[in-house]
Amino acid sequence: MSSGGVGPGARLRRTIARVVLAPIVPAMAALPVFVRVMPESWSVRLGRLFARLSRSGRRRDILARRRAVLGCAGDEDAFWSAHLDHVGRTIIESFALDVMSDAEIVERIDITGEDHLRAVLDRGHGAILFLNHLGSPGAIVGGLGLRGYDLTIAGNRMEAMVLGERVTLHYAEAEVQRLFRRGRVHRALLGDNLPRSAAEVLDRNGCFAMFIDFPVVRKHNQQVAFGSAYMNVNLGPALLALRHEASVLCVDCLRTGENRHRLVIHPPLGRASGDRRDAALQMMEASLQSLVRSLGAHPDQWWPWDWADITAGVDA
Repeated sequence: MSSGGVGPGARLRRTIARVVLAPIVPAMAALPVFVRVMPESWSVRLGRLFARLSRSGRRRDILARRRAVLGCAGDEDAFWSAHLDHVGRTIIESFALDVMSDAEIVERIDITGEDHLRAVLDRGHGAILFLNHLGSPGAIVGGLGLRGYDLTIAGNRMEAMVLGERVTLHYAEAEVQRLFRRGRVHRALLGDNLPRSAAEVLDRNGCFAMFIDFPVVRKHNQQVAFGSAYMNVNLGPALLALRHEASVLCVDCLRTGENRHRLVIHPPLGRASGDRRDAALQMMEASLQSLVRSLGAHPDQWWPWDWADITAGVDA
């Protein structure tokens, strides 16, 4: 066994993975420049190309998951076209927003339900926000951060799985960090003593945000009702909220036009009962029910259709 417990096979796989990913880095580096200097129509076409590549071979699976969750097929061709358009626009929009002034960004990202958040913060104990990957989540950074909210968003480092090995995408991570700095938002990386980070934010009456529809760790994962299906989610965000007895608000982000967005802040979730795990499960069920209601109106705008761990048949 080598030092650090990493065998030669793992080292070889990691080396190959880095070689495979190497050509992607220059392309990612060129993308922000392209988006900033070229006409928007060109950027949209490039984004749609990336969307097609990222969804290559996944159409049948994505459509099946949509049917399982929402219970109806609808116009699948129209959905698929709109979904590719959404994914493509999401890829490029943060770069386009970056060249705008603070006032322009705030004007393009409006908020409904802001009174719910202000009422919670008026109590002086901070707020926990449950986010999801509906719409363009990057707009949450500019929409709240540039309005002066003390916002910290928890997330994992940008990584890719290649040959079964987890490889950090250093350039992508640097871009995310840049986006957060631009929006005056803090980033808390998972594993860096997240409970302490949350406590510090809440103690200063800030907002601590976590994504609820993308489990990145295996501990505390559970199948939870998601529309007409089940989805594997992590109870960690709810357990953390219960630990701090914090008010929890669900937040959606919806695209409303050409690089225009709306943040929807829902009323605080009600208090759950039972032991901590049961209460966490109730909290996650309520937050996912809220997401499904929004998803029913905007199914094309949910990014995770391709990787969400969804099992059909709640009543099966």
